[in-house]
Amino acid sequence: MKIISIGTDRKIFEENSAVRQRQITYGKFFDELHLVVFTPNDLKFQNQKLSSNVFLYSTKSKTKILYFFDFLRIIRKILKNSKRDDIVLTCQDPFEMGLIGVFTKLIYDLPLHIQIHTDFMHKYFWQSSALNKARFLMAEFVIKYSNRVRTVSERVGKSINPFSENIDVLPIMDKIKIGSDEEIEKPFPFTLLMVCRLEKEKNIETILYALKNLEEKNIGLCLVGDGSQKSDLEKMAKNMSILDKVIFVGWQNNLAPYYKVADAFISASLYEGYGISTVEAAYFGKPLILSETGVAEEIFKAGKSAFVCDAKDSSCFVQSVLSLYQDKNLTQEMGQSAKMAADAHLNSKEDYFREYATSIIKTADSFRKKNFILRAFDFKKIAFDSFIVLRYFICGITSAGILVGSLYIFTDIAGIWYLYSSILAFFLSLIVSFILQKFVVFRDMKTGGISHQFSKFFIAAISSLTSNTIVMFVLVDVFGIWYILSQIITGALVMFQNFAFYKFLIFKK
Repeated sequence: MKIISIGTDRKIFEENSAVRQRQITYGKFFDELHLVVFTPNDLKFQNQKLSSNVFLYSTKSKTKILYFFDFLRIIRKILKNSKRDDIVLTCQDPFEMGLIGVFTKLIYDLPLHIQIHTDFMHKYFWQSSALNKARFLMAEFVIKYSNRVRTVSERVGKSINPFSENIDVLPIMDKIKIGSDEEIEKPFPFTLLMVCRLEKEKNIETILYALKNLEEKNIGLCLVGDGSQKSDLEKMAKNMSILDKVIFVGWQNNLAPYYKVADAFISASLYEGYGISTVEAAYFGKPLILSETGVAEEIFKAGKSAFVCDAKDSSCFVQSVLSLYQDKNLTQEMGQSAKMAADAHLNSKEDYFREYATSIIKTADSFRKKNFILRAFDFKKIAFDSFIVLRYFICGITSAGILVGSLYIFTDIAGIWYLYSSILAFFLSLIVSFILQKFVVFRDMKTGGISHQFSKFFIAAISSLTSNTIVMFVLVDVFGIWYILSQIITGALVMFQNFAFYKFLIFKK
């Protein structure tokens, strides 16, 4: 079996990186492994042969807009010398990479394998930004269109059950380095350790707030990692007068010395697919203070092998730290319990790689080749099923078409006076629109209270007509905007208004 993998992890171009070595090991289970990484046009990103059957490609894109087209250029070369019957495409996320995988499957008729490394169904994921809201919607479509999915935790696997029948749960298993001659000085009498990228989703500011409430104690935070938020976090710690309680050590290839000197491991991630640093800390026998995401409650049970808090509950983190700080026996007991849980969780390295390869290879089992017309039909059907906005737009156009068409039929064919025709056409369109919005767009299949819903729907329609009239008057007569452009603007505003009415007031679940 030949595998084409697409992703964005540029550490694979580094000679001794863990991700590079992991991909070389994966290659032992496939005939060929082709790794396509989306990169800028930089000399440090060069096409390479990592082993006898593992090949690395850089898109060398001048702009992100060209990523997809540069990828197609590479995949055409790969497919030119290969039979498509034994190729599987795997994508490293269900978002932008997954969407590229979807279009690649549509064009080249390849089985699609999607990997999910983050909990995109978690409330803090889609609440955190407009981009994540878009990714949330994108992921449902990508997963439904894929042939098989691999997630890194049971939590994520259960959350996507409605979207796929073929799900494998398999976390990332890097070799945990327990032996190291390197030693470091313990930075604080009671040292909290965080190992993470310094990015917004890691929610490090919540831990800083907790630390501020603990400044009277001999407690400090050792922060291992790097990222775009580093300078902001340093400023924040300085403004809170706790800079002397925080040490930023940057990214470290050897984490063992830091795990050894830590008194407890702490993580406040807003969302997490797995959390390998948590497992590593537990493997070193450290008590855990975790946000309710990733492997929390799945591997490490609250109150036994970990304290588990809501990610934004700073007071919970404060109390958890104090419990360990004030009770050395509790610290030791929870550390040992965490270690036992980590030992039970970890599979052998050999089994992990075999299971990973099997997950990808099995993707072809549920795949059936189709001609382009059938593929396009499947694409359209799944897109319509996945995107409520698309359903809303299409049903809106359908209702508008019925309004115009019935007006013509009643007036020109049936010979009814045009004012009566417009009233009849309005009500017919209103009834059709109600049925489409209820049963097609918002999937509200309950028939109880339907008359009450229709009454609210009618009021919303009158409200929309009123809004349309008022906004049109303001744009044309007050601001002097061309009436056609004004109607386009007004129509868009009314469309959003109606969507909000339907979703939150009429068809809410």
